[in-house]
Amino acid sequence: MKRILDLVKNYENTIKKIESKHLKKEDELKLKLKEAKKHLHQIRVYVRTLSFKNTQEEINFFKNIKPSICGEIKFLKLQMSYKTEKPFVSVEKQKKYIHRELRRLESKKKKNINFYRYIKQGQTALDKMYFVRGNEQLALFSQTDYPDIDPEFTTSHDLLASEVVTYHLLSNYFKQELHCLSNLEAGCYDTLSNNLMKNNFTWTASKTDLVELIYALKVTGAINGGDTQIKEITEVFGQLFNVDLGNYYKTFGEIKNRQNNQAKFLSNLSLNLISKLEIDDF
Repeated sequence: MKRILDLVKNYENTIKKIESKHLKKEDELKLKLKEAKKHLHQIRVYVRTLSFKNTQEEINFFKNIKPSICGEIKFLKLQMSYKTEKPFVSVEKQKKYIHRELRRLESKKKKNINFYRYIKQGQTALDKMYFVRGNEQLALFSQTDYPDIDPEFTTSHDLLASEVVTYHLLSNYFKQELHCLSNLEAGCYDTLSNNLMKNNFTWTASKTDLVELIYALKVTGAINGGDTQIKEITEVFGQLFNVDLGNYYKTFGEIKNRQNNQAKFLSNLSLNLISKLEIDDF
C-alpha cells in the first residue's frame, strides 16, 4: 500500500508543478490528463500484482484512491469538451448552456441517488459488497464510459464512486463559470467574447510593472472585492496583453526588496495622470 500512496503523492506533486507553469488553459488540461492517465496506469500495473494486507486496505483503495483519480480524469475530459463546445456568444446564452449542463448532471445523479448519499454520508455497511474485487455484481454496474473493465482493477461500484467525484468537480466548475459570467466587468477573462480576445493589446511597460499593478489591484480590492486570487488575475492580464509573467511571486519579492520607491510604477502612473490633469485645466 505504501507504494500506491507514493505514486498518488507523486501524481499530486506533478499536478502542482503543471499548475505552477501558468500555461494556457487548454495546454494545462492536456498535460494534466496525460499525467493522470500515466499515473493511473502505473497504479493499475502495481495493484494487479499486489495482495492488499487486509480487506480494509482494498476497500480504501477502491472506495477513495482510485475513484479520486478516475473521477479527475473524466472531469478533465469534460472540461476540455466544454471549452470546445460552449457558445462564444452573448453572456445570457452562455449561462443557458451551463444551466443545461448542470441539469444533465443532476439528472445523472438522481439515477443513482442512493449511492451518492451512501458516499456523501460516509456510510460503510455495504463496503465489502461495493469495493472488494470478485463480487458477482460487477457486470451489473458496467459503465459504457469504461468499456475496458479489468476485473483485477475493478469492483462493482468503484467506477460509480468515480462518477460521484466527477459530479462534485464538474458542478463546482460550472458554478464558478456562472459566477464569472455574472462578473465580467470584475476581471473574469475566460468568458469574454471572441471579439475582445482578438484585440491586439500589447503591454509595452516592463513585466515587473505589470506585476506591481496586479498586486495593487488585488490588495486594494478593486477586483471582486479582493476575493479573486493573484493567480487568476495574473492569467487574465497575461492573456489580455499576450505576455508571460513567469514566476510573478519571485517578481513581487524583488519589488518588495527595492531600496527606494517600492511602488515606482504606480508612483509614475500617479505623476503622469496629475500632470495630464493640470495641463488640461488650462
